[in-house]
Amino acid sequence: MQLFQAAAEEAAVTELPFDPLVYGIAIFAALMFLLLAIMSLRSVALRREAPASTDVEQPQQGSTSAHR
Repeated sequence: MQLFQAAAEEAAVTELPFDPLVYGIAIFAALMFLLLAIMSLRSVALRREAPASTDVEQPQQGSTSAHR
């Protein structure tokens, strides 16, 4: 027990440069930013690819004239 008390008395105390609340708010803000970044990428993975058309005779969208 005396060994632990002697070690505790010799331990150097370093002060934090900022209030602990500032660290908590900064970490919370960083995690919220990462959450928003992940959620914004979620819809990209769920998108379907446009079907590829192999029909050459198919008119382009918005075209009213026949191409023959």
